[in-house]
Amino acid sequence: MTREFDLKSIKSNADKSPKNYILHNEGLETAIQMAIWLGKPLLLTGAPGTGKTQLAYKIADMLYETTKGGNAECAPFLGKPFIFNTKTTSSATDLFYSYDAVRHFQKKYIDELDKQKQGATAHAYLKMNALGSAILQSIGSAQIIADPNLSDLQLLADFQKQVLPEPRSSVVLIDEIDKAPRDFPNDLLNEIEHMEFYISELMNKYVKMQESSNARVLIIMTSNFEKALPDAFLRRCLFYHIPYPEPPELIKIVESRITPYLEETYNRNDPGHKELYQHAEKNMTSLVEEFRRLKDLIKDKPPATAELLEWIKTLVARGLLKKELNFSKLEEDERRTLHFSLPALAKSENDLYRLKQEYPL
Repeated sequence: MTREFDLKSIKSNADKSPKNYILHNEGLETAIQMAIWLGKPLLLTGAPGTGKTQLAYKIADMLYETTKGGNAECAPFLGKPFIFNTKTTSSATDLFYSYDAVRHFQKKYIDELDKQKQGATAHAYLKMNALGSAILQSIGSAQIIADPNLSDLQLLADFQKQVLPEPRSSVVLIDEIDKAPRDFPNDLLNEIEHMEFYISELMNKYVKMQESSNARVLIIMTSNFEKALPDAFLRRCLFYHIPYPEPPELIKIVESRITPYLEETYNRNDPGHKELYQHAEKNMTSLVEEFRRLKDLIKDKPPATAELLEWIKTLVARGLLKKELNFSKLEEDERRTLHFSLPALAKSENDLYRLKQEYPL
């Protein structure tokens, strides 16, 4: 008999909410504070899944809450970061803007066929990316439009939608910078230090964060150290390595992420979910302890916090957490559920085989 799949998603808005992200490390908090004080980029390393990317959302949310009422020290921060996802083909220009040359030339060709139409300028095919958007937002659309040297930037794609009238501070995340070609970080040194760039498609138009502006741009970069970064680049950054959290910290992280998930997905007032909430606290602790034991058995690619959270949500969906777990004395149905949940943790054939031996059928 063919088994039907349950199409209900176990993702939720709580998964990525910065409100549920815990800054659990004093060293990390201090590094962030130093980056704000010194106005220098903060380079974060750590195993994939340790929360480097989500940290930028947390910082932006915290700075927004701190400055939304008005702060003489700087212009209010935007509540979300500008994101640049680094690719193996990224160039330094891509961090500031991108130019859709193909669409532009197609448009010009069509316009030439119809002489009554006016050809579009290059502006409409230029789109600001993370750091370019942050620099424009530090000026504000009202001042850009009023400045004869910058006013034509209002013709950029989505300018009116993306740039608020008044100056705003912002967080910029350059994610996985180590993926880029080696020249990418070095090519950014001057631009990041002086917050300036040129748009070659607009006759080398010069755009710079104005010295009179009280807006700030906090740059967060992440690296998995897939390849070494240039020394000259590293000297311009603050550096912090996010260690894997200790058990008490990991339990707090799990509780802060899973509890909102349960409340969003499983109604606390529903009698059918009573047992789930009744045993939630003890089961979270037991699962963290079991996860750490399994993690030590994995040789190829150890799972991180992200995999732990996905594993727990899968076990919740399979109904495993409706009673108190005792890993020293698993019942047959519990062992079977755990056995088939391991793809959430193992990322290689050898590791998957090794973990399955812990829950034999």
